[in-house]
Amino acid sequence: MRGDDLLGKLVLFKLSDEIKNDFGIFQIKGVNLWAVVTGIENEGIWIENPAYELGIWWDEKGNLIPPDEQVKENVKSNILIFWRYIKGIMDVEDERFRKGKKRPLPGFDK
Repeated sequence: MRGDDLLGKLVLFKLSDEIKNDFGIFQIKGVNLWAVVTGIENEGIWIENPAYELGIWWDEKGNLIPPDEQVKENVKSNILIFWRYIKGIMDVEDERFRKGKKRPLPGFDK
């Protein structure tokens, strides 16, 4: 198997224990993570968070929204995980894992 074969697939990542407390900002919990691979770089692998909760700070005209009027929305985001933080990747040879439809994906906070 080649890395490019993982593009668009739902795969299981085993992350290094050393970063488990650092990934909360990406709304990733724990060190076991199911995610769809969206890209592969020399530095690491891109994964999709289909429902990252993000506060909306600006209106349609680009004006800052006052903090008491801001709302949170779920947006699709991509996260780069550097290779040095990945202990293992598991690919499942089953067409149902080509891309996960379940929301939220196991391993993300939502």
